[in-house]
Amino acid sequence: MRRVGVVGAGMAGLTAAAELQKAGIEVFLLDKSKSVGGRMATRRVGDGKADHGAQFFTVRSDEFQQAVNKWIGDREVKKWFGDHHPRYQSINGMNALAKYLAKDLCVYMNRKVQTIDFQNGRYQLYTEENEIFEATDIILTPPSPQVIEVLNDSRLQADRSILNTLKFSPCLVAIVELYTEMLYGDHGQLTNPSGTIQRIVNHEQKGISKTPVLSVYMNKDWSEKHFDEPEHELLRAIKNEIKESVGANYIKSIQLKKWRYAEVEQVLHQPFTEIMPSLLVAGDAFLRREDQTNHSRLESAYLSGKSAAAELMEKNI
Repeated sequence: MRRVGVVGAGMAGLTAAAELQKAGIEVFLLDKSKSVGGRMATRRVGDGKADHGAQFFTVRSDEFQQAVNKWIGDREVKKWFGDHHPRYQSINGMNALAKYLAKDLCVYMNRKVQTIDFQNGRYQLYTEENEIFEATDIILTPPSPQVIEVLNDSRLQADRSILNTLKFSPCLVAIVELYTEMLYGDHGQLTNPSGTIQRIVNHEQKGISKTPVLSVYMNKDWSEKHFDEPEHELLRAIKNEIKESVGANYIKSIQLKKWRYAEVEQVLHQPFTEIMPSLLVAGDAFLRREDQTNHSRLESAYLSGKSAAAELMEKNI
């Protein structure tokens, strides 16, 4: 019986799984985290909350627009700001959108895939939790360095050369709770306020938080330089960097989120790659050939997941 295993429950994985299930194919998802969404991440902070991965998404294809229109109709998504390629946000935080997309899917959380084997015409996915999941087909959607790590620990004769061409940069994000309300820009977002800060988002202004909570994104160079430092040293350094933009006396609490594979520096102009028969790799770094943006984003993850699912469905005919 046909059974597809999807590794990674971010936008690409959720989209692929939904498409396959809609076609009547049995599918399950495995994810190492405690919640679906990947970088569609939201954290509670006191009485407030903050998106601390993807803040918004834009639409450049009719295919994605159809999906977004449905999400808007279901009151999951709304326009945040902008007229040319409007920024859309999830009404209750980006993770709420991921949970909405996952609600009818078979998802196993807290399952980190360590190795993959192939025996008797089926793939076996071995997790850190000593479980084995069998599948006839697999779609891997984590960042390529994590996929390569799994492949290196597996005995598969998989062609990973194309995955080695993808390069990622990290990002350090400070999640800052304030004592008092503060305004950032016209819509709650301020870009490049200093030489080391890439973006500040005020989630109270954005409309997802009852209290003033900020996400402060450090830029690529600063994040790369400090990424592996101890957390207490990092928080002290970030406090020093943001004190002029935020105001040291306004900071009630500060937390840290480390995204090791935050942004793709070099994308691939193909929506997925097949590294073994019925073993596909997809994700936001895989762009359709007609995509002229040359950068990864939520839309590219959606389209990649949809293309990977279509490839497997075609094999089923």
